[in-house]
Amino acid sequence: MDEYLIYFGVALPLIVVFFIVFRSNKKIEKISIDLDELVKLFNKEDIVNIEFIRNKIVISFKDISNFNVELLHGTYAKGITVVGDKIKFYVSDEIAKNEEVFNSIKKFIER
Repeated sequence: MDEYLIYFGVALPLIVVFFIVFRSNKKIEKISIDLDELVKLFNKEDIVNIEFIRNKIVISFKDISNFNVELLHGTYAKGITVVGDKIKFYVSDEIAKNEEVFNSIKKFIER
């Protein structure tokens, strides 16, 4: 019985160290978002308002039926929600990245 405890006492720390080393060596891949591709999906004349609310980009349309939501699904957009004439989505878990996309879409609309 003592032998098993010794083996367990040696094996457990080795396994823990292995997992710590393995996890720290994983490289975090950052997704580069093609803002031009995303902005091309929107028709300036059909957009009424754009807002950035709680890490989501919220775009209000005159008529949402003119916007193809399926094309948005084909991009980097996540958490896409359509509520009335508004569409809500985000592209990253990072607030800064979502704000960057929001600002790009806003600049495109204001041109």
